[in-house]
Amino acid sequence: MEKAILNVDVLYISQNMNSNFSHNGDLAIDISKLKYLKAPFTGKIKRKYSNCNGIWLESSKKVEYADGTIDYMTIMTLHDNDVSDLYINKKIKRNEIYYQPGVKGNVTGSHIHIAVGKGKFKGTGWYKGKYQPKVKAYAWLINNQYDITKALFLHPDVKVSKNSYEWKIYEEKSNNLKKSNNEIAKEVIQGKWDNGNMRKKRLEEAGYNYNEIQDLVNELLNNDNKYYIVQKGDTLWDIAMKYKVYWKDLYEENKDIIGDNPNLIKPGQRLLIKF
Repeated sequence: MEKAILNVDVLYISQNMNSNFSHNGDLAIDISKLKYLKAPFTGKIKRKYSNCNGIWLESSKKVEYADGTIDYMTIMTLHDNDVSDLYINKKIKRNEIYYQPGVKGNVTGSHIHIAVGKGKFKGTGWYKGKYQPKVKAYAWLINNQYDITKALFLHPDVKVSKNSYEWKIYEEKSNNLKKSNNEIAKEVIQGKWDNGNMRKKRLEEAGYNYNEIQDLVNELLNNDNKYYIVQKGDTLWDIAMKYKVYWKDLYEENKDIIGDNPNLIKPGQRLLIKF
């Protein structure tokens, strides 16, 4: 049975549950300054809303909640700029990056709005809550709302930047892992785990998730700023997705090179990728 895990690169909570700004009566949190959200469990997309680019992901099987509850879980995410790769009934594997921060909808800055519903997806997925005078809009709440800190374990490799809560940390006890993923990723860079398919084989035999380790390796290797030479057919969005940066930030850093239109990048331009 899978445990439901909050797995992001950075945990910076810019708005808490039940805050008096736009979460009044809402058990959702807003996470800013992150690059991605990984699926907390294996599941299927049950609903996709154009409003705020909302996605409802429902677990394929019952999962273990952080408070010990065993049930299906539905997670709602809002504000990704582009969800064209997501569709109803698409299967998302646990720890797969499937959602990014954005500004789609009524927002004050780039972030992901996350809320958890207990059980399977039902009805429209959400309901109209309290009027929020500070944003001049109604809050829309996921059905069967559940305290997110009681629902999701926090992955031990998450870099905590701003956090208002106590989370239960996910532990891979069944694999008897002695080192964290970050430690193993550093060893991979040092060449201690071989290369290619042999590295994958050795990591999996030792009980580690190859994709998780490789993601961390890529992050560590890309920790310093670098430059990218635009190739024919490139778009600013594609380059931003490749390096897991926000395309508007990429544009602002290179506006003098690109010009006034971010859609008109040219082959040969040397763009600064700032991490």
